[in-house]
Amino acid sequence: MIFSQFTKDDIVAGRINQVSSGLFGSGDLQVSQSLFTTSSTQGRQLTGSSPYDVKNGQYYLDIYYSSEQYFAVAYGDYANSGSSRYDWPGYSVPVLTNETKVIYTQYKNTLLQPGDTLFSFASGSVDNPVDSEAIFAVNYSADKFKDQIDPGQIQLNLSGANGIYSYIDDSQVVNKSLGVYNIISGSIINGVPTPYLKSGSPVYEGIGLFYPTNGIVIFNALTLQTRVGVITTFNRTLSTGTNQYSTQVNGNWRVWTRDFFKSLKGTTKLMSVRKSEFVPSTNYFVRVKNKEFNYSNNPTFVSDGTDGQTKGTIIYQDLINNPRTYITSVGLYDTNNELLAIGKLSRPTQKSFDNELLIKVRIDF
Repeated sequence: MIFSQFTKDDIVAGRINQVSSGLFGSGDLQVSQSLFTTSSTQGRQLTGSSPYDVKNGQYYLDIYYSSEQYFAVAYGDYANSGSSRYDWPGYSVPVLTNETKVIYTQYKNTLLQPGDTLFSFASGSVDNPVDSEAIFAVNYSADKFKDQIDPGQIQLNLSGANGIYSYIDDSQVVNKSLGVYNIISGSIINGVPTPYLKSGSPVYEGIGLFYPTNGIVIFNALTLQTRVGVITTFNRTLSTGTNQYSTQVNGNWRVWTRDFFKSLKGTTKLMSVRKSEFVPSTNYFVRVKNKEFNYSNNPTFVSDGTDGQTKGTIIYQDLINNPRTYITSVGLYDTNNELLAIGKLSRPTQKSFDNELLIKVRIDF
């Protein structure tokens, strides 16, 4: 038998498979945070004709690794503290750009439930939320993390005046599939998220939140400053600096954001991030019955006819009544017998009249 027709029971469509890999490069799970860089153009000067151009570095900083942009960082403030003022041509008074309030509002509208005004962080326990008007956001690029960043497989390290600290999410602690997790002290050891424990329990310090399907980590800037000391001067007052267009931005916001980036870059520890993509697939169950595929046209099985007489005949007498073949691959064909796909077995599998095989072929789309 050359071809075997599938029945409806042999094909299972509509399955979803999770394909996971490291976020960085060609699948690296970890990279040294000291290798992160920013764009000097995006980070130091305006790029448009207006102070409200959100593409410029006064709103966020793009972070690069090996010349590729992987995430962005930003500071947001509900009270608009840290926003910049500009002496803008044509305006009689300095223009307030409101960038910190814009950032906070953007993430609030994207991540929080309708009616929620402020981000709340678990402090002391998961049942004790504490509001914060100031946040730092780490926003991974959607084209890099695909469908989600895997819970339990992200570690960020921050350095500051008080030392170096490592943070993971609490997905392994709560052991539930949630849309948001708390950020707690801990590290990933040999692929296993390991919380730092105090009196046998994880420590909830109101540090941050992790949104896996959004690829976003929100840090509580107030607690982070107290705990780590990431910002050199953090007074949360409006900047009164006066700047002309195309000159360096000197507002507090940009200083605080760059301080946060320096906190990420200021450690040789490894950032760990694993991403996942949920791929639709179809499973084909290839049922090789005992009477099928027991003979072969391989030259080791039948004569090639070089003697001019025995072409196509079985070489060894024992293989006539008790053949042995080895299946190495499975081909899928259309109704015109044209090959569409081929799958290789991990190792050759013996086939005879005495056994049957069931081989599952999965095609991801």
